[in-house]
Amino acid sequence: MHKISKYFRGVGEEARRIRWPDKRTLGLSVAKVLAIAIVAALVMLLSDYLVGEILKAVGEAFPETSAATSTSGADTSASAAEAIRSLLGGR
Repeated sequence: MHKISKYFRGVGEEARRIRWPDKRTLGLSVAKVLAIAIVAALVMLLSDYLVGEILKAVGEAFPETSAATSTSGADTSASAAEAIRSLLGGR
């Protein structure tokens, strides 16, 4: 029990040694973190939207036919790869 109380006494001493930021510095730090988080969220939202639009455009450019829906997964992925190659100019 003595070791536990000694440990918490040491924790209290270390906590008193900490130099806490003043209100202005803390406010500026919080504002920076919030700004970075908002910008990162907007970038992720935009990239998600763009990828969705690209996939929608590819889907509209190469609509599925009844034969394509009945093929196996390997055939479908091969035809999708071929469609992407043709979009990129045969590379």
